[in-house]
Amino acid sequence: SGTQKAYIVGDDWGPAVTKTVIELDKAIDSSSVSKEKFNVVEEKQSYTNQPVARTVTDAYTSDANGNKVESSSNYITIEMYVSPSEGSPFFYNFMSGRNVWCETYKLNVSLVDGMTLTAGEETVNALAIEADINVSDPAERICPQLDDFDTTKTYTATDGTTYSYAEYLPAEDNQKNSLVIWLHGAGEGGVDPTIDLLANEVTALAGDEFQELFKGAYVLAPQSPTMWMDDGTGAYQNGDKGSCYAESLFELIETYVKSNEDIDTNRIIIGGCSNGGYMTMEMILKHPDYFAAAYPICEAFQDQYISDEQIESIKDMPIWFTYAKTDRTVNPELCTEATVARLIEAGAKNIHVSAFEDVHDTTGRFTNADGTPYTYDGHWSWVYFDNNECYDENGVNAWQWLAKQNKVSGEVVDKTALKIAVDLANAITDED
Repeated sequence: SGTQKAYIVGDDWGPAVTKTVIELDKAIDSSSVSKEKFNVVEEKQSYTNQPVARTVTDAYTSDANGNKVESSSNYITIEMYVSPSEGSPFFYNFMSGRNVWCETYKLNVSLVDGMTLTAGEETVNALAIEADINVSDPAERICPQLDDFDTTKTYTATDGTTYSYAEYLPAEDNQKNSLVIWLHGAGEGGVDPTIDLLANEVTALAGDEFQELFKGAYVLAPQSPTMWMDDGTGAYQNGDKGSCYAESLFELIETYVKSNEDIDTNRIIIGGCSNGGYMTMEMILKHPDYFAAAYPICEAFQDQYISDEQIESIKDMPIWFTYAKTDRTVNPELCTEATVARLIEAGAKNIHVSAFEDVHDTTGRFTNADGTPYTYDGHWSWVYFDNNECYDENGVNAWQWLAKQNKVSGEVVDKTALKIAVDLANAITDED
């Protein structure tokens, strides 16, 4: 008999249960464990509620964290295939528009008929493993990508708004460090920052590659109680009314910076996706002198609500826009494309755009029926940013560029205006 923990990995589409780490009441011989011996059936909260047979890709004795060992052990780890449609511990609630941890998540683990394990002189013919896993409970899951974050912090603003937030702290290095702010999309509001960190692969900002470029950076991921585009009544607005969280969010950011003297106030960078891209725009429009740079992704702030004076106020700010042309959730023509064109026309010198034809798998792991790379929803252009795959037409890389931005040095890379931005500006001029 035994219990199990879900081993969870954040991926392009969100989190996936890639392994189950089983603790047994007997030490199992490593030589008796192989993938052919196990069946795993997943049952979870979903709209179909149908059990799904998981594909076992490996099995071995391990330590308590799922690392393979060659000796006998009370732990067995079973690895399983995952994909954009298999293995997620999240449930997207269409009524609330939010991602949540599955209330019910079970892995029914059994031995294939006729298969056995050995525990010394004893033969094990059957397993009695507790199927229920409370994936929302850190005690019942293993997720190394979350380990570097503190997800327990809260802040209550003077207007009474309480935020949950996640933070990553760089190692002490006797020098001031950048602060990188991530603002989540509409589906990640609430009071559990782990949803924010895993629904989009925000954990990449604490990864070695990103952190080495910045030589250590703070990461702050505030969580909206509802959604960033909330007008105060729970309804969406597109920039015409402004977010009900605008003042309290900026208060949180200012307070966080003041409470961490190690943060370089000349290197505060803000960005995010979709709803968070919207809020990125509202923050820099309202506080154009505070941030060193911005990186809005599939942002939803409609350009018609940005005044000429506001364009003038941010035209000298380094901004990297990312979106996909197949986005059907946020129309780029009404948001990013129109705003970029106006910024270029206003004389902006440090505007970059990564405009993708679509959003598709770049790992080679998944394909469509016709053999082409698996296609994600066109709104999901954050996948490219999180994977460090955003470049401009001159080969400038977004992460590398962001790491250079500093209000004091005024770092500007030559030839930053993209051809697409210039063409858009020209097209608008021609139409006029």
